[in-house]
Amino acid sequence: MTTIIKSVEINAPRDVIRKYYAHPVNTPRWSHVLTEWEPEAAWPKTGTTAKMGIKSGGINVKGVATTLAYDEETMTHHWRHENEHSMPPFESWYTFDEVDGKTTVTAKVDYTVPGSFLGKALDKLFVERQNAKDIEQGLLNLKLLAEADPD
Repeated sequence: MTTIIKSVEINAPRDVIRKYYAHPVNTPRWSHVLTEWEPEAAWPKTGTTAKMGIKSGGINVKGVATTLAYDEETMTHHWRHENEHSMPPFESWYTFDEVDGKTTVTAKVDYTVPGSFLGKALDKLFVERQNAKDIEQGLLNLKLLAEADPD
């Protein structure tokens, strides 16, 4: 299993970030890897689902994301993506730690690249690098939206 953890400090309080992270209509504005996004209206509340397609390592991975846990106050969010294909599911955690009007957003993603490690070593390295870049870009996009918020 591979785990990627990336963080960004956003010069905005959690409530400003909430407008972009916790309101599904805005998710495509910061999550540039989405190829399909059809969430239930209550997303990201615990138990809600979203039909989701993402670009991962150059392929489009379609499936359903389910929120396993969401804390309304802290916005801590844990969700699992079950793929339509034979790829293993992956899980993501987002935390939003606010101190003095600034918020550190951390994304943690656990996934497995299918196939034997020895036979897929180069593919695995490529996918890991690309996934790390994509997570960083999503966090940067969220930062840019929140810091430019007119409120």
